[in-house]
Amino acid sequence: MAASGSSIASSPVKRTGDSSMKHGVLSSASRNRQEDEEEVISTWIGPMPVAEFMEEYMACQDLEPIQDASEVFTSLWQNGPPTEKILEENFINILDTSGRFPGFKLVNTSYHPDKNTGLKPDACVYTADHDESGKRADFRTLDMFLEFKASNGHDLFNDRGASYEDFCTSDDTKVDRRGQIIGYAAETSAKQHRTHVFSASITGKFARLFRWDRSGTAVTERFDYREQPALLLDFFRRYSRMSRTARGYDPTIRLATPEEEASTLAALAKEGYEDRIDPKYPTTVLEIYDLVEKEKKYFYVGRPEVEPSSLVGRATKAYIAVDAKTLAVVFLKDCWRVTSPGMEKEGDTLRKLNKAGVRHIPTLLCSGDVGGDNAQTTKSYNLINKSWRIGIRKLTPHTHYRQAVNVVGRTVHKVESSRQLVTVIYHAFIAHRDAFELCRILHRDVSAGNVLIDRDGGGILNDWDMSKDIGTLVARQHDRTGTWLYMSSRILKNPEKPHEIQDDMESFVHVLIYIALIYTPNTVTGRSSLGDLISDIYYEATRRQDGTYIGGRLKGVSFTDRWIPKQVVFHCEPVQRLVRKLVRFCRTWNEHCADVAAESDDEGTSASQRKIDAERRLNALDFKDHKSMTNFLASIVDLPDDQWPKGEKIEEKALQLKHKQLGILSKTKTKTSFKRGLESTGGSEVSKKSKRSRSTPSSVSRT
Repeated sequence: MAASGSSIASSPVKRTGDSSMKHGVLSSASRNRQEDEEEVISTWIGPMPVAEFMEEYMACQDLEPIQDASEVFTSLWQNGPPTEKILEENFINILDTSGRFPGFKLVNTSYHPDKNTGLKPDACVYTADHDESGKRADFRTLDMFLEFKASNGHDLFNDRGASYEDFCTSDDTKVDRRGQIIGYAAETSAKQHRTHVFSASITGKFARLFRWDRSGTAVTERFDYREQPALLLDFFRRYSRMSRTARGYDPTIRLATPEEEASTLAALAKEGYEDRIDPKYPTTVLEIYDLVEKEKKYFYVGRPEVEPSSLVGRATKAYIAVDAKTLAVVFLKDCWRVTSPGMEKEGDTLRKLNKAGVRHIPTLLCSGDVGGDNAQTTKSYNLINKSWRIGIRKLTPHTHYRQAVNVVGRTVHKVESSRQLVTVIYHAFIAHRDAFELCRILHRDVSAGNVLIDRDGGGILNDWDMSKDIGTLVARQHDRTGTWLYMSSRILKNPEKPHEIQDDMESFVHVLIYIALIYTPNTVTGRSSLGDLISDIYYEATRRQDGTYIGGRLKGVSFTDRWIPKQVVFHCEPVQRLVRKLVRFCRTWNEHCADVAAESDDEGTSASQRKIDAERRLNALDFKDHKSMTNFLASIVDLPDDQWPKGEKIEEKALQLKHKQLGILSKTKTKTSFKRGLESTGGSEVSKKSKRSRSTPSSVSRT
């Protein structure tokens, strides 16, 4: 089995939705604030008028004017501007003793971090019955959080900005502090079953209110709460009157009874999954409304296999679950699907694939939008055309979605031999070919996270939510699709390029090579380390002025110059032979595409003749379709036992990755960070990970 510890976990792997190379979510304690800020940089929506914020998100009936508000906060400045510590303590004391926030209490958690994440908001809001012993932050139970800064100059935004870049000023201090509260919102959303989260920032004499969901964050204009104390008091008053659903809690989830928890444990233990019942994650009951059968179905879940750490995007959570009716162990996926026009639900795609007899994929049990006809959707997207909004950055709408399938797989990172790795890749490739040939569906997110090992040691191609009917030519959303580490070199170089079958086929090659490099015995020559080789090929990225990334130059060079297999010798000879052949397939395909592009500029040849010549050469290529790669994979899988190594040591190598970020393609001095984002987020990978950011070198999705 693969070893369980490695420095690889500290590399810039994707949290959206994102996963460490194991591939779990990065520990929250290791969050990088600049990376958190960069991940949501296009999704701030403001400055929203405070009154509109209240009516849009916190509407309450029969509200009387707030009385005696003028003196509530004046004591904060009786002895001059307070320090941050005094501001925190006095503000919390004023609100808790004023009786203006019934049913809740503020706890100063600025010195008592969450035990699991290491994060510590200045103040956490809990229900009045919460045990506050230790005054510790707890992202599994907090209702919302507050952040304090003593200086007026530490405000997070510039309301007078003429552009989005002015509003979200790139001042290092403000970027750091925005990243700080993004981390808190992301952890709250990950650790709880939430549709949205509220928060507030108190910066000197100014305040702002926030509402966070998976599309973006509504942020109010700043207001002077000393001069307008009723505004801030009204925020807390309204919050105290709101239902749990209005505050952001998912009403389709409840805690399991002791009897239900016992049944869950027994069912999981029978299949060897008893460790999914974890005291850190109370056993809960999730509802799936199956739109086909028009019926609610219920499942018991405990510790998630996949837990998102990104704030925006699909935010996939995945569980080894128990069917409440049959007590069968199933795999359950909870995510926020993209709802752009033309985006098909993953369950609908799986129904088509299952009906057509596509092999080596999960069988759908049920699926549907959470809430059924009254589906839970992101509300921030509705603000994109507001007149007060600064900037015109695009947002992506999302709808809460769940599905259950019959297969409980293991990630390909858990392979036990080189032979099993090749077999798993082969089976997943058959699934891809079947889907393409029988249903004309292209997967478009082939990655190590979406290639699973089934109970019998074979392969499964999972996570079809970014797939697309090849007859659909219109882009369905504004970002590209894929997982950076495994995307084809041509897609990385040109994000606007249509996704073709060969891009997915190349992704299978990268999955094979990457996993073989990390886990199987091999020797690297001509370079300082395996980590350097992996960094050059898989982590290279250059940020463009518009914030998107391109890459793939070194990945393409690795094919042309044959870095692999010339500089890598896999000790398993069948793997070495397979890699050598597949690298040639990719190289000749890329050369063909380059020739076609060059000939398109040749005015000496007619367009019709160029087309005939290109088709003739295409028909001679191994990569023109699935056939050659399928046959060669099959020939390797079918090799007799004596040609495969015995007693092979499979373990994860400790690597130091240098992350090839090459800066920004412009003369701007805007800073960038590479984001720990290269492993994708959002698939049903049975290893902790999370999925999909927008256009960063993480998982990216242009559909």
